[in-house]
Amino acid sequence: MILAFYGAGAMGREFKYVADETGQWPEMVFIDDRAAAESLLGCPVVSFQAFRKTYSPDETQFVITIGEPKFRKEAFDRMKEAGYRGARLVHPSACITPDAEVGEGAVIGPGVFIGSLAKVGSNFYAAKGAAVGHDAVVGDHTRVGANAFVGGHTVIGENAFIGSGAMLKDRIRIGDFSVVGIGSAVFEDVASNTTVMGNPARITNEGAQGLLYAPSREMAQTAETAPEKKPESAEELTPDRVAELYWEAFSSCFEGMDFNPVTFRFHDEGWDSITQMSLICRLEESFHISFKGRETMKINSYRAGLELVRKKLADAKKEG
Repeated sequence: MILAFYGAGAMGREFKYVADETGQWPEMVFIDDRAAAESLLGCPVVSFQAFRKTYSPDETQFVITIGEPKFRKEAFDRMKEAGYRGARLVHPSACITPDAEVGEGAVIGPGVFIGSLAKVGSNFYAAKGAAVGHDAVVGDHTRVGANAFVGGHTVIGENAFIGSGAMLKDRIRIGDFSVVGIGSAVFEDVASNTTVMGNPARITNEGAQGLLYAPSREMAQTAETAPEKKPESAEELTPDRVAELYWEAFSSCFEGMDFNPVTFRFHDEGWDSITQMSLICRLEESFHISFKGRETMKINSYRAGLELVRKKLADAKKEG
């Protein structure tokens, strides 16, 4: 049986390592419509269309390796509509009680515990050290971060996000599309489409019905809503201006996040395929240049990206 990872970003790499630990999948492939790289970690990277032509539903199962819950659902539905079945990817160090139920396409990370009679839905993801208590119910497409705890009999809806280190009291309800911030302690019910943070957790955004990550929200907007930008002339693109534009493109991708632009790297926590592609799209729009898949992987820090942008601008001037 072949295992397909839908998404060739940081989460895809991490899931690949989990699959390696299981020893269950002799052949693996990444699906990514926007990545131009031909391979990742020794596995082919193909578009969804090419994937369907090459890999049949009879011989292939999949997991979704996209961080954004909304996009995770869309990718999951796309694969199911094409006739593919979700795999259950479970790290060998995880503990799932015999009477727990784990949905199709779920990924259970290292050291995760799923308690007695707990039910976790399809396309569920529990990161390292997370715990889901006895009789708890977690909906489809929901993520539970590293070392988070879900109390017994607690019910979490679909497309929710429970941040790393969050603690959820037993017998409470967390609504659909809700977000529990990192390290939060939740003692009461959380309504759908609501973000809570802190200890005790307090509402920070009510009824937003938005996407989890700022870059995802921007990518979800239609092109018609953004005014057309006039390309800057070569004379205006001085090294200082290049640095300024690059900084605008880079930093805006991480609005509201604590990061160091000089040392931030793709494999750090919080960097996934959606964020990566958002940065690349912003750079292409700002400078009217294009990046190949392998080039995007070279942008592993602010300085490395700046040098690559400058080089591509210089090459474009020579060709012009």
